[in-house]
Amino acid sequence: MNHMMTQVIARGTGTAAAFGYPAAGKTGTSSDFRDAWFMGFTADYVTGVWVGNDSGAGMKNVTGGGLPAHIWRDVMMAAHVGHAPRDLPGTEPQ
Repeated sequence: MNHMMTQVIARGTGTAAAFGYPAAGKTGTSSDFRDAWFMGFTADYVTGVWVGNDSGAGMKNVTGGGLPAHIWRDVMMAAHVGHAPRDLPGTEPQ
């Protein structure tokens, strides 16, 4: 599962979340762009970002791989200051 979710950031819809540490995640976007999210983790932290309107109104084509992934990256960059990068279990080079 970790390997599959690392590919979301490495090659998939969540490439905007990459910040130079081993990380895994999942993007999401609801119908009519009402909600968008990026949920992800490293060996040290788990963080989720949701964006949307409380009224349920659609946003202007915001997807989970866009604004939420950028916010997630910025939060995780700040959270990892002073932390050495660590591989996620199951994703170490063979």
